[in-house]
Amino acid sequence: MQKEVIDIRDRMVLLSILTRSLELFSGEWAKTICYIAGRKMSEVMDVGKCESVEDCLQKLSSVSPWWVDLFEKVSDNEYLVVFKSCPIRQTHYTVCTKQGGALCQVTHGYIESIISNHLGKKVRLILMHAGPNACLKRLVVS
Repeated sequence: MQKEVIDIRDRMVLLSILTRSLELFSGEWAKTICYIAGRKMSEVMDVGKCESVEDCLQKLSSVSPWWVDLFEKVSDNEYLVVFKSCPIRQTHYTVCTKQGGALCQVTHGYIESIISNHLGKKVRLILMHAGPNACLKRLVVS
């Protein structure tokens, strides 16, 4: 068990170092690169058939390390969602880096792609609040 914890921490540190280096090397392009990486990562994830955003969030939470709950349905195409468990946020807190940068775009690309592919509509996540225990994001479907 101790070895597994060390291995996970080492991976988090490596991920953080690579992302920070990417930000230093490419500036704002780092966000785009991380977003694309998240979209590519979603290609291997199958959450099954989804009928609604709520259904996709529930299935996504059951098959991935992200635990996402619907906080409020603002309108038919706009939702507030809470990311209660997120491996990217855990990486930030493990290695003491700032949330909301390029590394968070991995989550955005991943989640947007999965929901978009299953609903057949464009989906956009917008960060509203990043906190130590959860993040609040606006999810817009168009």
